[in-house]
Formats: sequence, C-alpha cells, structure tokens
Amino acid sequence: MDKWYESFEGILAIHQDKFVTASAPTRQSILKTIRDQIVTKHKSLEDPAALPKPLRKAIRRYYLQFLTDEDDIQAEGEFLEDEQDNEALGVSPEEREMAARPKDAAFYMKEITDWDVAQKLFKQEINDYDKEEQSKSGGKHSIKFHTGHTRDWFNNMTPAQREEVEDTKEKWNREGAPAEAQAMYRKRNLKRVLDDFTEQIRRTMGCQVVMLVSHKKKSDQTLSVVVHESKPLNGKKVFTQSSRGNKEWTSDGFTKFAEWSKSEFYPEDSDGVSDNEDDEDDTKDKLPELVLDKTGYAKLPSRAALMGLKVGWVEVFTDSTKPVPWREVVAKPSLYLDLECLPKGFLLRDPSHLRADDITKLWDHWEVRRAAKQRLIIFLAGKLANMSKESLQNAVPYKGDKKVYVEISQENEDDTSAKPPTTRTEGPAGTKAASSALASTHLAPCTISPADDDSSEDDLATTSFAGHTTGPAGGPSGAQEGAPAAVPMKDRVQFLKSLSNNDKYLLLVEGVRDLEKGPSSEEQRDWPTWATWSWEESYLPNAVHSEDGVVEIFLDMIASAKITSLPSGMRVTLGLGLLLRECKRAIEYEVDEAPHNTPTYLGASTLDIKILSLVEDLVDTVRGRMLPTLKGREGQQCAAGEQEEKERDHELEVRQHLEEELRMLEEAKSRNKRLKDDMQKLQEETKKLVEENESLERQRVELLSLCHCL
Repeated sequence: MDKWYESFEGILAIHQDKFVTASAPTRQSILKTIRDQIVTKHKSLEDPAALPKPLRKAIRRYYLQFLTDEDDIQAEGEFLEDEQDNEALGVSPEEREMAARPKDAAFYMKEITDWDVAQKLFKQEINDYDKEEQSKSGGKHSIKFHTGHTRDWFNNMTPAQREEVEDTKEKWNREGAPAEAQAMYRKRNLKRVLDDFTEQIRRTMGCQVVMLVSHKKKSDQTLSVVVHESKPLNGKKVFTQSSRGNKEWTSDGFTKFAEWSKSEFYPEDSDGVSDNEDDEDDTKDKLPELVLDKTGYAKLPSRAALMGLKVGWVEVFTDSTKPVPWREVVAKPSLYLDLECLPKGFLLRDPSHLRADDITKLWDHWEVRRAAKQRLIIFLAGKLANMSKESLQNAVPYKGDKKVYVEISQENEDDTSAKPPTTRTEGPAGTKAASSALASTHLAPCTISPADDDSSEDDLATTSFAGHTTGPAGGPSGAQEGAPAAVPMKDRVQFLKSLSNNDKYLLLVEGVRDLEKGPSSEEQRDWPTWATWSWEESYLPNAVHSEDGVVEIFLDMIASAKITSLPSGMRVTLGLGLLLRECKRAIEYEVDEAPHNTPTYLGASTLDIKILSLVEDLVDTVRGRMLPTLKGREGQQCAAGEQEEKERDHELEVRQHLEEELRMLEEAKSRNKRLKDDMQKLQEETKKLVEENESLERQRVELLSLCHCL
C-alpha cells in the first residue's frame, strides 16, 4: 500500500507543477482529474495493486513533500488532520455517503445543492452542534432554532467536509436515485409524467411532441424503448401511424435510438467504438462554437474580431447598393456563389431564415477564410445592369471551359449502324439547300410600324412551311403544349428559363429582363417563324434537323442581330433557348423511350454536341453585346436623373429669386406707406404751427394797438 504510486508516477509527475503552484480551490479540480486518470489506468492493468481509500487524501499526502510555501504546507497539513479525525471515528467518506444517500426518487427531482447534501451527510454532527448551542443559551430545546444553527454549522465546515460535500453532490446529481428507487418511481409515474408534460406544452406553447424514451430493464444488458407522442387534434391518427413513410421513419428511429441508448446505459460494451470515434474526432480540426451567455443568448464578437470582419466586408460590399435576389441564389447557389465560400455540405437558406447551427457553421467557415486572408463572399454572376464594367471587361467574348468535341470513328459508326445516322456529308449543294430551307421557314413579307412590339409582330407573322400556310396567329388555342404560342405574355420569362438549365443561358435571360421596352428592330423582319412567339409546335421543323447549314445560318443571324430593346432581346433569347432544348432532345433521343408524339425525324437529327457547343458560345457573345445597351440605358437614366435634378435646382433657384423680389417689393410698399403716413403727420403738424403763428400774430397786433391807446 505504501508504494501504490509507483505504477502511476507518470500521471503524478504530469500534474505535479500544476498542483504545487495552484491555489486551494483550483487544487480540488486538479485532484479530481488525477483521481479519474489513476482509476482509468488502474482498470487497464492486468494485476493491479489495491488503491488507498480515500484516494484523494493519498494523492494530497504524496504531493505534500513537494510543497515549499509554508502557508500551503500548513493548509494541507490541517486538511489531512481533519481527515485523520474522521478516520478516527471509524467512518470513511464512502461509507458515510452510502449510508446517507436518500432512497426516495422524489429527492432527485430538482438539482441537488451543497445545502441538501450537507444535511444528509452530517446529520449527526449538525444535531450535536444544535444541542450544544441551545444548551449554551440555557433555554429549552426548540425546533425553531435548529435551522439557524444548521446554517451556522454549514458556513463553518472544514475544508475536508466541504470537499466531501462537493464530491457527494456531483455523484448524486450524476447518478440520480438508486436503481431500485428509479424502477419503482418509473413504474408508477412515467406515463403520467409524459402525458402531463405533453399536454402542458400543448396548452402553453401550442406544440406537438414525439418522444423516444428508453430505460434499463431488470435483466442484464436489456433495454425498454417506447414512443410517446401527442394526441391528434384534427387528424384521426397519431403521427407515427398516419402514413407508411412515418411508420418506416419511426421504426428506423426506434432502432437507432435503442443502439445509442445501449451505449449510454452499458458503456462497457462500446468502449472500443467510442475510443475509435474519439481518435477520429481528435484528428479533425476543431472550430470554435457559437459563444452563449448565461441566459442563452449569443455573445457579440470582440472588437478585434469585428475589425477583422470589417476588412472583409469592405472588400466585398463597398460601393454596392444592389439588391441580392436570395430566392434565385438559394435555388441555384452554384450559379451565383463560389461554393468555397460556404462550408462543405452547407444548405443555403435565405439570410432571414438561417438557423443557429447554420450561423455557427457559416461563422466558423468565414473565420477560417479570414485567417487565410480570403474574401468571405464571392459572387460569380449577377444581373448585367448591376455589375461594374471592371467586372465585365472580359465579357465580350467570354470563352468558358467546354468539353472537347470528339469525332466518331469509323469503327464506332459500324458498331452503331443499326441506329439512325447523326451526321451528314457536306456537298457543294449544302449551302444552297440550307439557304432554301431557311428561306422556307422565314416570315412572309409584312409591314411593321415602328410602334409595333414583339407580341404584335409575332401575332401578325405568317409562314409557309411543310407544304401549308398559316395565317395570322389568332391565339394559342391550336398551339401544342410547350410551344411558344401557348405561353401567355406574363409567363414568357419563366418559359425562357424552362427551355434550358445552362447557367450562361439563365444569366442571359436575367439580363434581357433589364432591357428597355421599345419597338422591335427592323433588321429582324426575316426572322424564322420557329424562333418567334407565334410558333405553335412543340418541336422545331424538320428542316432544322435534316438540312445542313440551317442552324449555322440562323446563328449568324443572331450574331449580327441588334439588341436594342426588350422585344429584340426576347426574340434572340427565345431562338437560342429553343435550339438548346432541341439539341438536348436530339442528343438524348431513344426510340424505345420516346413519347408517342415525338417526331420521327428527331432520330436522324444533325443537332449534336458540336452544334450545342456553338450555341453555348453564342450565348456568351450575346450576353457581352448586351452590356453596352444596359450600360447605355443606365447612363441615360443617370443623365436623365441629372438633367431632372438640374431643372429642379434651376426651378428652385428661380422660385427663391421670385420670392426674394416679392419680399423686397412688399418691404418697399410698407416703407412707402410709412413714409406717406409720416408726411401726412408732418403736414398736419405744419398746419397746426401755421395756425398757432397766425393766432400769436393777431394777439401781438392787438397788444400793440392797446399800448398806443394807453
């Protein structure tokens, strides 16, 4: 027993410096860590020696020889003396804990405190202290002083008693009631408690609950797993029985929860698995979690973290007030965002609908990018009108990566001779035939006024194709499903998006929406009927599939077409979208799997991967050519805004000048009125003075005459 520590000198040496330099409260946690490590290693030894009891006291006595501070030596000595006094009574801490442990499961309903444990462990000591204090006061023994004396004893516990209380509290809170008490309490109250909880949370919070509950059974290595759920209010069946899928989900969850519960209740059987999982977790990069305060709210980041994020924010968002269409971005994030900016396997949601776990993952990923001096968010695409010229300087033309076109060898052609041919032999007449075929699909000459829009031109279009002539389109009544003529005006943009899922084409559609409404281009009068909104067939005509050069000539027309307004942009985008859809149909065509209404000429179509690649390249070119139009419109809007602002400023200046002149005129009028009044007063006063002078003169004359008489 004296040499018990020889097998654990490595563990003791690792924590020696920490224990010697630590304060008294910190040593409690260090001792707990050392004890747990020694117990774990003790179990793994083949022929282990018996460990001393209590083990913590033996560890303290071992470290006492390494202490150098006199105060620490004295404190540890007093602590060991208190434990020796307890041993002298013949009761060890383990025995006292087993004897004092409550058997009633209701005692463990709330978290146990030090006050609860002390009254159970040291019941006799507290009673003796109470009797001693009451005898000192000389009064009769009364229960009303017991609580006060108990509190005094609790506040003056020795360090050894305080440590024993802490250990016991931790154990009781961890293990709960004894197994027998748990089984009895569960048998009597489990169903009632679950029903009360379910009903309470429904009434107070309006929640529906599905719970999986497991517990040990009396027989070894067995479990009991039950499903508890809320009663339906409007439905006839509970959730787990409402559908076949729910039943399968319940069964699968039941099995997985049972496996997980077994590892919790019987950890000995899953030690090897947990060790491997721990090793795997240790190898992974551990990222910081969302920091919460005591009330459960997320803490704000530090000033240093905010400054770091501000740098990334300035690099990404400065000088940008453009709205982000999150509905479009969330639907297809790879089109608009660099996926390296998002965590692996991250489900992108609207920012207003992000959950706490999503915010944590995104925050941690951005912290890693910030540490690597990378931008937090990188947008790959957007509306052309919202993008700067610097970001689109290489948009005309933009050559993206594409698959290399591989010619089919003669051997492969022999192997697939049973299938319809997909190529044609070009001859001298190819150009002529193509020209005639394209001409046969052109609109008949018609007069278009400059005020006609795209819809009016399509409605007035006439065509001569496949041996018959169609008059003006009166409506989509005879149009097939999926044909442009069957699409209402309000759904045309959505129809254009449905023609192809090509990223570049979808961006072209977004750019067309920003074009200004105006008259259709004069150069687009000879546009093929199958590339207009009056086309009533779901598939393109046979000439597009069978005659060489038809598609190339049409692509040349698109390349030279002027896109100046919304109608011309919609027409070009429609033609490209229909070609993309038709190429995909021709490439994926299978005779056995084709619908009954599929044209037979689709199997011998010349629309192959090479044509598809040409169309995709032209989409990039058209997007680049639209940039000057959009920027010109934006400049016109800015110029119009500036002109309007100048006019408004000029009008304001004129109004202010007129108001100033009116004010001055009013002041002059009031001043003239005052002068007039003053003049009138002066005239009246002058008149009075003249009258007074005349009166005085008469009086003087009378006095002079009176003097001569005397």
